[in-house]
Amino acid sequence: MKTINKKSVVSALVIASFMLSAMPIATFAAAPTWDITGNYVININYLGNDYAHDMSLTQSNTGTLTGNGGSPAGANTYTWVITSGSVSGNSIDFLANYTATVDAVIPQTTMHVMGTVANDGTLSGTWSDNYQGGSRSGTWVSVSGSAMALGTLMAEDFGVVNYDTGLGMLKGYTAGFGLTDATFTGATSVVVKLYSGTNLLQTNTAILSKFNADLTGTQFSSPFDVSGNFDYATDGYWTNVREIQYGQSEAATKVVATVTLSNGKVVMAENINLTGDPTSIFPPAPPTLTTPTDKNQCKNGGWKTFTQPSFKNQGICVSYTNHN
Repeated sequence: MKTINKKSVVSALVIASFMLSAMPIATFAAAPTWDITGNYVININYLGNDYAHDMSLTQSNTGTLTGNGGSPAGANTYTWVITSGSVSGNSIDFLANYTATVDAVIPQTTMHVMGTVANDGTLSGTWSDNYQGGSRSGTWVSVSGSAMALGTLMAEDFGVVNYDTGLGMLKGYTAGFGLTDATFTGATSVVVKLYSGTNLLQTNTAILSKFNADLTGTQFSSPFDVSGNFDYATDGYWTNVREIQYGQSEAATKVVATVTLSNGKVVMAENINLTGDPTSIFPPAPPTLTTPTDKNQCKNGGWKTFTQPSFKNQGICVSYTNHN
């Protein structure tokens, strides 16, 4: 803040530049996706001028916010203390009382600060106050300090499955993952890959229009069909791609998930602890093909099974067995 000689004028500017009318803190249902604990310098804009303030914040794991601040930055001649506050998703909302001077305390001047966290961790928002019974407002933005994006992805299960899903038989694998300190609400990318050693077998890419509509919690599972007829299209959650160059009769040994959260943080987890017998869901082995030895083997379409030699119809097969 600029140096101003008259204390009462400084007080008015300090209060007006960082205080909102006394309103109850909103009740948030969403879990915080950022930890804004830390020390910041913020520019308060009031009547077209920017004033630098310190802001020190502490956030609990449930999103409760405490802290204090003061101006000018580095000196804190005039201070305020948070009386209630919370962080929800990327939204900040708190009340604080200005306590520096008599003209601010009687009657009590309360600021209501609202803001959001950008994907680069910077903070910005609006303020208003009730200084001396009035109503003032403006904007603010952080110029130093940064919030930390929350979210840690954990592998939960990885197993062989063989059951009727109602959308076809799923004969393959399923892999589950869980998120801590965040939710999947608004995730911008979810990709799960199935490996045999270093060989990529299958890739599931979330169809975000459905994934984001239904998965707003902290867990998801990803199915990999090998020899069943699971209907991915009707299910609508995943686009599944099989890497045919490696076939599907290799036992999967690893699954890796990569998720980009709504706050821009990329989280990854892998699971190498497969449960179940992979051979139980391999495609059935093709029948051993032999050379037909009599005309009975050529009947009822049997000729179609022989490729050594191959036959175009039953008559050719019969002719072959009669002359060889």
